[in-house]
Amino acid sequence: MSDKHSLLQVTPNRELTFTGPFTDVVTAHMTLKNTSSNPVCFKVKTTAPKQYCVRPNSGLLRQGDSKQITVMLQPLEGIPSDAGRHKFMVQSCVAPAEDLQDLESIWKVVDPSELTYSKLMVTFVDKKNPASGDDSKTFIANGSEETFSSGQAQELGSSYSANTSQQDGTVASLRKSLKSTIDEKDELQKKVHGLEQEIEVMLKKNRKLQQNQADGAVVEGTYPSLQVVLIAIATLLIGLILGHLF
Repeated sequence: MSDKHSLLQVTPNRELTFTGPFTDVVTAHMTLKNTSSNPVCFKVKTTAPKQYCVRPNSGLLRQGDSKQITVMLQPLEGIPSDAGRHKFMVQSCVAPAEDLQDLESIWKVVDPSELTYSKLMVTFVDKKNPASGDDSKTFIANGSEETFSSGQAQELGSSYSANTSQQDGTVASLRKSLKSTIDEKDELQKKVHGLEQEIEVMLKKNRKLQQNQADGAVVEGTYPSLQVVLIAIATLLIGLILGHLF
């Protein structure tokens, strides 16, 4: 919806459309044109400032000048549950002078009656099946309450950059941990293979001992029985595994 007496011509004048998938930054644009005979200050506000980055979010337009505004929706899992309250508002007023040094100070002293507004709804288009062109389109209805805040003016939003860096660090840490686990597993497999070979040797010795005893042969030295051997090996394996787990 657009105010008839607005100092600016806003394009599009009714809604901003964001097309999914929304797992990455989605960008939309609006163009502001000064249609008045005076220099105009503007400020872009949104009801969901944490979800959007607006660049630039304020400025000065001389008579006849235009400015493209880039609006970036930060990554989401899908259409937000509070989509119904997502709106944008372009606030404007006649600039007191063309050589302004501090645009922010204007909004603190300007008479509210001198402000004009243009409001835009937000439309989310979630493409369920791009091949078939089957889109699920959600039109945003008017909310009962509207609280507009200034959109962020970062390049891509400091929170998004911080989250991305944090996610990269987490992935790198998980990869390092996984590699360490795989190396330990390989080392354990080698030790288990060695123990299996030792068990086979001891079993052969045990069978030979039992055969000699059955034949009545006298054998110097003694060998542990099969049960004792297996218990010793099991104890060794358990100790080895516990040593690596703790």
